[in-house]
Amino acid sequence: MPGVETAVVAAGRAIAERAMREWLAVRAARRDRETQLKDLIQSGFRDRLAPRKFGNQLDGIAMAVESRLRDLVEQEYRDLDEAARAAVLLEVVEALRATDLSDRALFDADADPARLAARVLDTVAPPRLGADEDALYGVLLAECVACLVGMMQQLPQYLPRAQTESLARLSGLAEGMERVLARLPARTLEAPEGTRDDHAFEQHYLAFLSRTLDEIELFGVPMETYRPRTSLSVAYISLNVSTGQPRRSLERLAPASLTGRDESESGSRRIESALTRRTLVRGEAGSGKSTLLRWLAVTAARRGFTGDLSSWNGCVPFMVKLRSHADGRLPAPSGLLDDVAQEVAGLMPRGWAERVLASGRGLLLVDGVDELRVRHRQAVRQWLGRLLAANPELRVVVTSRPAAADVRWLADDGFAAALLEPMTPQDLGEFIGQWHVAMRACPSLPCEPGELRTYERALLARLESTPHLRLLAATPLLAAMICALNLDRRTQLPRSRMGLYEAVLALLLERRDAERGIQDDIVLDPEQKIWILRDLAWRVVSMGRSELAKATALRRIEQRLTGMTRMPYQAADVLDYLLRRSGVIREPVPGRIDFAHKTVQEYLAAGQLVEDDDVEAAVERAHLDQWREVVVMTAGHATGRGRRDLLRGLLDRAEEGGRHARRLRLLVASCLETLREIPVELRDRVEACLTKVIPPRSEDEARILAAAGEEILRRVPDDLSGFTENQAMYTVRMTGWINGEDALRKLAAWSGDTRWAVGDTVVRMWPFFEPDRYAREVVASSSVLPWITVTDTSHLPCLGRLSRMTGLKIEPRVDSLEFLTDTPQLVDLELDDLACELTSVRHLAGLNRLWFQQWSAEPMDMTPITTLTELHTLCAWCGHDADLGFLDRIPRLDELGLNLPEGDAWTGALSRQTELSWLSVYGAGQELSPSVFAGWRALRHLSVTGLRNIPACLDALADAGAPLTGLSLYATDITDLSVLAKLPLLTRVSLSSDLDRSPLEALPNLKVTIVR
Repeated sequence: MPGVETAVVAAGRAIAERAMREWLAVRAARRDRETQLKDLIQSGFRDRLAPRKFGNQLDGIAMAVESRLRDLVEQEYRDLDEAARAAVLLEVVEALRATDLSDRALFDADADPARLAARVLDTVAPPRLGADEDALYGVLLAECVACLVGMMQQLPQYLPRAQTESLARLSGLAEGMERVLARLPARTLEAPEGTRDDHAFEQHYLAFLSRTLDEIELFGVPMETYRPRTSLSVAYISLNVSTGQPRRSLERLAPASLTGRDESESGSRRIESALTRRTLVRGEAGSGKSTLLRWLAVTAARRGFTGDLSSWNGCVPFMVKLRSHADGRLPAPSGLLDDVAQEVAGLMPRGWAERVLASGRGLLLVDGVDELRVRHRQAVRQWLGRLLAANPELRVVVTSRPAAADVRWLADDGFAAALLEPMTPQDLGEFIGQWHVAMRACPSLPCEPGELRTYERALLARLESTPHLRLLAATPLLAAMICALNLDRRTQLPRSRMGLYEAVLALLLERRDAERGIQDDIVLDPEQKIWILRDLAWRVVSMGRSELAKATALRRIEQRLTGMTRMPYQAADVLDYLLRRSGVIREPVPGRIDFAHKTVQEYLAAGQLVEDDDVEAAVERAHLDQWREVVVMTAGHATGRGRRDLLRGLLDRAEEGGRHARRLRLLVASCLETLREIPVELRDRVEACLTKVIPPRSEDEARILAAAGEEILRRVPDDLSGFTENQAMYTVRMTGWINGEDALRKLAAWSGDTRWAVGDTVVRMWPFFEPDRYAREVVASSSVLPWITVTDTSHLPCLGRLSRMTGLKIEPRVDSLEFLTDTPQLVDLELDDLACELTSVRHLAGLNRLWFQQWSAEPMDMTPITTLTELHTLCAWCGHDADLGFLDRIPRLDELGLNLPEGDAWTGALSRQTELSWLSVYGAGQELSPSVFAGWRALRHLSVTGLRNIPACLDALADAGAPLTGLSLYATDITDLSVLAKLPLLTRVSLSSDLDRSPLEALPNLKVTIVR
């Protein structure tokens, strides 16, 4: 095997000769390329000296090629031994010899070395010497082809041949243009430039969103130290929302009535299951509204939705940040890309956005109604209304703080409302876990990655023992701050909310640069930075805006610097420094300045208000929702006379009465969260104020009071008998959110409240406490036992402690029923979302009632049900064609609810259930045979959805003498109610359409309800 040096020399010579051979032959044929080079030289030049000159040039070219190849071989893949590199070079030479490198081949590749090299690789099989050798082969081949093409283009024959080739190509230009024009789409109003580029731009746009929006921002972590650049899709956690809508379906109306339980109260569920085609998502500051929209945009761009949102795959997201439209001018469809994709908007084909919206594939994400002035919020409604009128299939998600948009704000346009709830302890635990997992990929951690688990456990223990800190961590924003500070301060966290903001600002404005030794041309004291930022924050708040023009910010800083000592810098330099280094303000779009987080803005503005000794401004505006947090933080900043003036002013306004009186009293209660003390002379008035807001009247009031924590809780009585049922229920919720030892003690005392709504709410506070302890101390003595509702699967292992529990409803998805081995006493079991087999129900020998929904694509084995000898009620709503033959192998049922499979194989099994008193069946257009009901003399209630031949079936029941008193018919083929007159015992009928009721005049006691 020759050495590398020999192989390089041979390769250089071969490449130079190949170039000369190809181009000395005119329109080279295969025969010419195989001719000896010396013969081609003699025939190509008449001058006798020319061949010798040509030979010298050939030697020079070969040496130049050798030099380039030698550098490559010695630098690339230097770990390969010499023999392997030499073998690769020889393979490259052989490949070039075996390939057509004529002028025709060069012109076909448009003289592009990369295209020509690709053709060589396509026509000559690679040597397969090994992974590294094959990689080096590709590199060297590309370099050799580049050398060949470069040399060919320098030969005197190249230019005339290229001109000839160009003329030949022009001869086909007219025909080619005709073909191009024939392929051009016709211009239309919707597509003035055609739609040829739509798909390419859409893919480019979605890829851009996927890259730029998939980043989680963890506030309080400096970018230069350990702020992670991690994926939002990795760190995102799903949060709970309350919808305020009944969690009932047509199939569940009758089963619910059997239990006597009211299921119309609002339920808490994950946000993904609450999103509809049009949704208003409400949430307090930092609750995750903007993060949710970013996650929706990224997931839509990647077609990654599953479960309840799987139908959203294929949607094209458009994200509008209302803070960028503070003047009330909202974008037309062509401007929907400007807020988050301005960099690619210029490539958008004309009319593309309009075409996407009209197709029904648009997903409009509108962030921050509360960040607009009140007078501009109506413009948002009108803008949305016009978009939806033009594009009725458009999906829309809008976010706002609750104070700026109530549940009815967009109801007229068909929007459902969902309120983001505080994170439960389980949510918080998941958030903290994922936060620390995300941090592992950060290359600049202040600790070893293996130590992160230690920090995580320390933080979880601190949260468990410190209710106030746990309350602060109820939103993703504040939870992220706490995680960051816990890591930065070696688990030593501040104790109060005001201290938390102080620590965050210290971290951002001082410690990150000082501790890493980062130098800058601008050096400001922390107090100077705070002084400037406070003034900017106050300017934003006082103007009622969410951002400032950069020119306005510059003028404010100039005014500040005039009175500051030790300030040698110009205003423009200071502003640029704060934008670069502070982490507090930013320039989201050129020429506009805003604060990275509104809560920090409010904290700073309140500090400036106190600095200016102008608490009267806070008192005067205290009734405005934009000022609520500013007032609360002013109470924390104020000292001495300022604190007294603020509280006195709020109390005076509240005692004057008027429509804002209760709001102002609630605000006084909220100030307890940040106040260092209540002035002695105002304590009686504050106590009197609090007595007028306790108990809370609504869920929003319960949340406001819960924020004040222990100060409110100690004023709540241990006995709720003096409260109405609603007042008691909201008091229970407030107490659960406050959390801690005192809250647990009160909830245990209230668990015996005999009002079902109160007792059930006590149980629903279970997720906010340590599961096992809450089960022992609260749920075990609850008045709602023997029946309880479980809202979190982490509680399932604790059910064995509830010896009095005989009825159980589980709302979240259940992946295992193993817990049933600890609850053999159950007689009633309801599973909203079953995702496993029924095997474990064999442990429930005394089960009387089983209700479940199971939407697996695979048929479920119903055999375990046949072992339940005491079963008399079965509702099995399955998303597949179940084999109903098991009905013949179970004891006699009194009540039955089923999804009927396709076909009619189920007819026999159903017809033999002649002793049923209650039947609910659901189908997809199947025909129900009258023979099923022959001999049914016990049926008192029948509910039918989506089936045909119903009039004949009702005739059969009448002939059998069935004592029907209740009848529900939804989406059936009944058009004439005269057949109901044959059922004289009917007292209530529910229909999905309003029909002529005159045939029912003979039934005066009959009540007809239309359910649409």
